[in-house]
Amino acid sequence: MAVSHTRTYWQSHLQELCTTKSLPNPTYEVFEHSGGSIPMGRSPSSADAGGNASPSATHFGQSWYSCVVSVGETDYETSYVYKAEENAKERAAKKAFEALNNNT
Repeated sequence: MAVSHTRTYWQSHLQELCTTKSLPNPTYEVFEHSGGSIPMGRSPSSADAGGNASPSATHFGQSWYSCVVSVGETDYETSYVYKAEENAKERAAKKAFEALNNNT
């Protein structure tokens, strides 16, 4: 797949898929986790892991981000935290796109 110069590759594809399937527009909610320790959820799957994903279970003094994207009444969330807000949004959008694209 091509790399987007706007860094919103999956967000763009999710928006297009929602339009094509007459679904509501996706909405994003980003959560910042900063300072102290961040308890990590389950380990990321290979599909959700990314080069910017946090490498260990606890981080001190740095902000990390997770995201939930909602399409209609269904939520798709990252299973990991990321160093950049945009990366968290992209991972959530990818998860939603793949789920919705498989439900054709």
